[in-house]
Amino acid sequence: MRHAAFLVLLSLLASPHARSAPETTQVFLDNGELNYVGGMDADANKRLFALYDSLAIKPTVLSIRSKGGEPNLGMALGRWVRERQLDIKVLEFCLSSCANYVFPAGRQKVVSNFAVIGYHGGTSSGQYQFDPDMQKMVDAMPPAQRKSFVDDLEHSMKATGEKEVAYLRWLGVREDLATLGQQERYQARYLADPNVLGWTYSLDGFARFNVRNISVINPPWKPDGIKRARSFVVIEPD
Repeated sequence: MRHAAFLVLLSLLASPHARSAPETTQVFLDNGELNYVGGMDADANKRLFALYDSLAIKPTVLSIRSKGGEPNLGMALGRWVRERQLDIKVLEFCLSSCANYVFPAGRQKVVSNFAVIGYHGGTSSGQYQFDPDMQKMVDAMPPAQRKSFVDDLEHSMKATGEKEVAYLRWLGVREDLATLGQQERYQARYLADPNVLGWTYSLDGFARFNVRNISVINPPWKPDGIKRARSFVVIEPD
């Protein structure tokens, strides 16, 4: 039970978008392409893998629209994509665990000129922040229980963070792909604005992380060029 609870908590810490009403993740084949629409989900992953295995003609493209979710599920999906040398297509958005782990796993990456590959952090940074409801719950715990809860959370995050680093190394990309914007020098770009959810990178920026082979439908790519209620700022890595 404790393990399951921490998986849920890690999911919430990894993706503020997961705090909205739950959605059923859709997995289907359309026009010869696999589609994954919704949050990272263990059952959806299984359904996707089974669908692929059932097809005599194997698709080469996974089109994805996802707000992310629990990091281990994102890494499992990304590893599956890389092992099958699938291309990734993002026409709208790929956020959080989708951006951290699935997008860089694609052999080729195809994006629309307004698609957002959005980041707000990775577990390897060790940073976390409770939303107001979770903070109230933690504050209401007796001191000993609160300490045990936080200690267990930090232990779980450390283990997942080590797995994250190993996974990104396996992909051959820079280990700070998911965490660069958590550095203090970048946080001023977005923390002061409640309408900014996190950050993204330009084509050149992605290349500095060794995330390459990105093609844009009807370029140029302007993920921050369309007015949205909630947005991501572009930061440039060293």
